[in-house]
Amino acid sequence: MAAQDLGRYRIVEVAVEGAESIRSWPTEEERFVQSGVVDAATADRIRSEPATNFPQLGAHFKQVLTARLKDEFIGLTAPVFAGNQPATAVVRVKTFDIPSIARRAFVDNTAKFQADIEIRDKATGRVILRYDGRLQTKPLIGGVATGIALAFEGPDLGYSMITDYLSAYRNWLLRN
Repeated sequence: MAAQDLGRYRIVEVAVEGAESIRSWPTEEERFVQSGVVDAATADRIRSEPATNFPQLGAHFKQVLTARLKDEFIGLTAPVFAGNQPATAVVRVKTFDIPSIARRAFVDNTAKFQADIEIRDKATGRVILRYDGRLQTKPLIGGVATGIALAFEGPDLGYSMITDYLSAYRNWLLRN
């Protein structure tokens, strides 16, 4: 579909699928623990086990991810989808992993994000555009320098990975 054809649509809804694939998101894990909805033993497990082991945490991730993706998606793509015909963006998260401090220090120091995105006509449900997203990775300083690196990083690597991914998507839209 040509860019001028996309211009007749306006994104009115962003649906997120695949939030259960989030392996680790330390900032949101800590926010969830600090909310007091889990006991101390579960909080300790959340900090040391994959997030997929905790359904309540998964529901929290989905809520936060949906809100963030909606805000970012609509804001970044508004110049492309500037029309009046309602459309829905369906973001299917395939990979989302922001390594914890311990993982960064000892095992894995790469943040990862990947999603496929479909734009659907809101009235008919017809897919009007499909984006098979590439895996985006961001090497992080790990090992013994992890503590120092954390002092200089932004507040949430997950949010910056989402912004970077959706910015790349917007650029893809503008090129095609």
